[in-house]
Amino acid sequence: MALVNVLYDSDNFCVAEFAAGGGIELVDKHACRSGYLEGHVAARLRACMARLQSDAQDEDAVDEFLCTYDALLTNAVRLH
Repeated sequence: MALVNVLYDSDNFCVAEFAAGGGIELVDKHACRSGYLEGHVAARLRACMARLQSDAQDEDAVDEFLCTYDALLTNAVRLH
């Protein structure tokens, strides 16, 4: 069983799901910021990502959606 499942990875963002706690880490690669999402916020992001993937949205559309989570990315990324 994988401990981390990468849900999405682009030049701009990475979204990783952690098996142990059910949380999701969202990383903005250009801003060097990340956030760990849990509970209802993580569930909503997971559902929206699944819908975007099933709708075969292009990378720009997914990245634009992930930008809406910008305010939650409060951790500086030093090494990732």
